This record gives sequence, C-alpha cells and structure tokens, in this order.
Amino acid sequence: MSEEMMEEFEVGDVIALTEEGNDESRDFRIMYIFDIEDQSYLVLVPVDQEEDEEYEVHFLRYDGTDMLQPIEDDEEWERVEATFETLIADLEKEDI
Repeated sequence: MSEEMMEEFEVGDVIALTEEGNDESRDFRIMYIFDIEDQSYLVLVPVDQEEDEEYEVHFLRYDGTDMLQPIEDDEEWERVEATFETLIADLEKEDI
C-alpha cells in the first residue's frame, strides 16, 4: 500500500460519497483496505447499516488521486470480490 494512501484513508474512517448526478451524499465507513497487484481497493459499508445483521458492501478503486473509482470491469470485480471473501474467511478463522 502506498504511503499516500495510508495518509489519506484509514480503516475505520467515515467518508461521504456523492453519486454522479445526485446531490445527496451518504456516509460510508472504510472497513478494509487491500491491494491486488499494484492497485488499491477500499471496502465500504454504509454507516446507517453498520448495526444491521445484513448490510451493503461497496468496493471502490483508489488510484492515488482525490477520486475513488467504481469498478466497472466484470473481471476486476470478480478478483476484488474473491480477495475480499478470502480476507473475511481468514478473519473468521482467527475468531474461532
């Protein structure tokens, strides 16, 4: 993970995101940050769903700029989702 990213985003931070074409922002908590090859990804959960048993999970690409990018490529999405599922499985094994 790059030094810039560590300074800008940290697990546990709450960030407000606004969708294109929509003026309303929504708060998300950064649950995980991980790298695949040379690309960094953030795993976000809406703050208003944190206490729910089930919640939305959002993946965004971080490329070192001020912008987080949606993942629009199916192959990339599958790699990110598989990495996240492995991360969760590993964490669950540690809790046992």
